[in-house]
Amino acid sequence: MENHKESASSEEIEKNGEDEFLKYEIVDGIFKNNKIEIKFSPSVQALYEKNYFGTLLPDGSLELDVLEALLLIERSRLKIYSDTKEEMTAEQILSIVVEEDARIWVKYLVYRDLRQRGYMVRLGYGEGLDFRVYPRGSTRSETIANYFIYILDEGNSIQLQNLDQITQQTLNARKKLIIVTLDRLGDPTYYHLEQTKLPENSKKEDFW
Repeated sequence: MENHKESASSEEIEKNGEDEFLKYEIVDGIFKNNKIEIKFSPSVQALYEKNYFGTLLPDGSLELDVLEALLLIERSRLKIYSDTKEEMTAEQILSIVVEEDARIWVKYLVYRDLRQRGYMVRLGYGEGLDFRVYPRGSTRSETIANYFIYILDEGNSIQLQNLDQITQQTLNARKKLIIVTLDRLGDPTYYHLEQTKLPENSKKEDFW
């Protein structure tokens, strides 16, 4: 018999100050197909190698996901322009992306909180999982993810079948599953979910 065990994970996901990327210069990016492309520079290289931002393209430029770009805009480290070279605000970008992903703002609140805690964060693994979270101080070449993140939106529920599916997916990948809920103010709470087996009862009793 298997049972899901839930516990508050203050020891799992902890507070730890701001990211180091704040010290780098402001960079410019172009908004294309709900992604942001940035030309190579020493600051861009640092964002990629030291801070786990973006995906390196064959031409040497860096491609950012919208969540990454929104955080850099908020921290005044990125300016984004349209293909007509007009500067775009975070609100303009959100209004475009939300048509494709209605949960983009919820994801951003959790993504931002994890980065503020000092964790390196990448997009999810497989169906249903929102993020992969790496230990503090991680680099791309030496570290694998410790946690998978599943965001449970306020007022919504999850079916036990789906919960079992993402739990099995996490176990198969040898990660820890963190369930995140958001309150009305947008503040996340983290729960560590794990699977345990109850021992068989040697004295079986008839309860009927």
